[in-house]
Amino acid sequence: MNFEPHISKTNKWLLEFYKNLLPKVEALEDTFSIIIQGPLNQRSIKTIPEYTKYGKVIVSCWDNDNLSLLDSYKNDIKIIINKYSDVLPHAKKTHLKNPIILQYYNTSNALKECDTYFAIKLRSDESYPNLDAIVQKLRHNRDSHNTWFKIVTSNIYFRFDNQVKFHPSDHIVAGLTSRMKEIFQHAFNKCKHQKIGRLGPEEILGISSIETYFDPKLKKRDVADKSKSIELMKKHFDIIRIIDLPKRTWTSSYRKYDSLRAEEDWCHHINDIDKFS
Repeated sequence: MNFEPHISKTNKWLLEFYKNLLPKVEALEDTFSIIIQGPLNQRSIKTIPEYTKYGKVIVSCWDNDNLSLLDSYKNDIKIIINKYSDVLPHAKKTHLKNPIILQYYNTSNALKECDTYFAIKLRSDESYPNLDAIVQKLRHNRDSHNTWFKIVTSNIYFRFDNQVKFHPSDHIVAGLTSRMKEIFQHAFNKCKHQKIGRLGPEEILGISSIETYFDPKLKKRDVADKSKSIELMKKHFDIIRIIDLPKRTWTSSYRKYDSLRAEEDWCHHINDIDKFS
């Protein structure tokens, strides 16, 4: 039976409009920005051609960097030059961990330039030529009613709950661009206004991810309640193991910024966050 004669002209127009709009929305929801954050480093620079395969590449560096290192790529990427003088006065106010505000500052500035659905933040002194596992996890979460807001990180220094509460990894951080913007701006503001106490950078990221989420069921923002830390971390984070990122190179100040590839004794899956041995 054909009901079309009973549909008004307005509703027919709307139906056609939404049919045409759907492919455009679906295409937008599969767009990615790769943010390379921090002082320019050959590890990430040499990986730019691989990153451009995933989407737009944004390099957020500093005004004392040698920008000529990017000459071969400047037509394929967006470059954001951050001024140390704009942020160092605030960094000096953050007790013993002065540099932690810098990551939030230049990542926030990069996110302001993102017009894609997803954003993946990477450290400039690391290299991840194959981000497929992260992209797949982001897509999976996008298509789930209960996980669309989750933040995906690597397992690098992701701590078990009884080691340190609210301690994800900050080496790779990925999620909806809208969520990422809120989280990194919130983290920056916490540092700027001296509201971090003795927290480390990863804890600030973890708490900011929780505090910026408005739960539609509870009709209020989540609170980083330590008595519910396990539940909250499982709710807000997913972990991708670096062994699932081929040809990776990671590094750490604890390891004198040497080129590293192997995993260590970290939390490798979010469901294991309460299983420290």
